[in-house]
This record gives sequence, C-alpha cells and structure tokens, in this order.
Amino acid sequence: MPLTRPEREALLEQVYGLEARLYPAPGGQAPNPRTARRLREAYYQVLGEYADRLPRVLMGACPFTGTPFMHSFDPFGLDGPWWHQDREVELDEPAPPPTFKVLLGALALRGRVPSEVRDPVMPGPEVPFVVPRLLGLPGMVAVVSRVGLETGDVAYPVSYYSPEDIPPQKLHQLWLEQDYWFDLDGKSAWLIANDPWDFDLEPWLASGKLRWIQPDDDKGQVLGVESGVVCPYLGLAGDRLPQYLAGGERELGELPDGTPINPYED
Repeated sequence: MPLTRPEREALLEQVYGLEARLYPAPGGQAPNPRTARRLREAYYQVLGEYADRLPRVLMGACPFTGTPFMHSFDPFGLDGPWWHQDREVELDEPAPPPTFKVLLGALALRGRVPSEVRDPVMPGPEVPFVVPRLLGLPGMVAVVSRVGLETGDVAYPVSYYSPEDIPPQKLHQLWLEQDYWFDLDGKSAWLIANDPWDFDLEPWLASGKLRWIQPDDDKGQVLGVESGVVCPYLGLAGDRLPQYLAGGERELGELPDGTPINPYED
C-alpha cells in the first residue's frame, strides 16, 4: 500500500536513527562489526520499504503514443531519500514508454525555506527548462508536466522521448542525480552532462519539439500549440539557476555552460 505521511515519517525516523548508530558523530562510539552488520541490514530493509511504498505518479506521457510515464515520487518533503543527491535507496520503477529517453526537472520552493532538508539535494532551478542539445537529437520531443508536494512546493518534470535508437552516451544524467552510469560495449561508463539550459519555452512549443500536460490532468493528455490551449508553463516566476539544498538551507549555483565533462563524448 502507498505510504501515508505518518507512516513515511515513522520510516524516516527509523532510517535516520539507524544511520546515526552506524555513523556516530565525532566522539561517539562506533558499533562493533557484528552490530554494524545487523544495523546495516535493518537500515537497508527500512529503506527498501520506503522505496517500495512511495507513490508512483504521472510525470509525463509519450508524445507519439500517449502512453503514460509513471515514476516514483516523494510528495511529503525534501528530507526523503528519494530526493537525495547520493541516493542509497534502490527503486523499482514502472516500465516507461518504449520511446522514453531521460527525465529532467525543476522544483519551485516559492520562497519557502527547506528547513527539513538534511542530505544534499539538487532539484534543478525553480522553473521548467529544456536542453537544446537533447532536442536536437533524432526524433526527440520533450513533455513538461506538474506535480505538487504537500509542502506547497511544485515540481516540473520534463521527460524526453524519441522513437529513434540513441546511444546512451548522447543522453544526460537523470533529474536529481549528478552523474549518469550506463553500459557501453559491455563495460560500465559514466558521464556528467553540462549542457546549457533554455528557459524560453515558447519557440520550442511553436516548433513542436516541446509539448505539455495540463496541471492536475490525471489522464496525462499531451497537448501542443495546435490544441489552441495556452501552455500554463510559460513565464513562471522563480530563480533560473541551479539550486543546492542541504542542512535546511538553499544556495544558488552557476548555469551549465557546455564545458565538456563527459570523457566518452566523440
């Protein structure tokens, strides 16, 4: 059964309690190896329950077939391990549409201080954006949507789709993650994409390379400018810089500028 807020809070209390025993503060006594093994087993068991019971929500839909893109999400607060930059929890995600390529996103705090945040979180800027390089790949179309949190924050997932086969080294690390690991010729490889962002969505909508789902549309109908509906994601207020959250505080970083970081790029 999906988590309720009280159940989720109880699980996180266990997670952070076990973590504190496994990794005590300076001056504290570390557990002996046998106790540490038991604590670690309990830690990952609780994390697993948290991961399994997170809601799976609509974050997009294939613009070619309309197939929904469902994904795990923690709507209760940014202290959940789902949001963590160094996520230890393994998530069993629903199968995405065959055309799905990558998920990026933004998070609007709308002036709220993220006091609940413990571990580092990289949620993107406050308003949705596109990556022009990705939209230049064969057949690629992006879809922007909206998911609300109980904190009052608003997430803007932007999912990318293409019917073409695109090599993984041409893609991008996922939303909230700092790098991207993939299989290349039978070997493990990685990249850190540093592609510029574009917040001017209107030209991409006009070109058909960007489409959207209306807020609170549970059916996930993908719309474009041909629908005659005004896109609700244009001109949103918010910081257009990367956000870095940790220890209850927020800092803004510098925009990606295209400087190569990917060692596998042609």
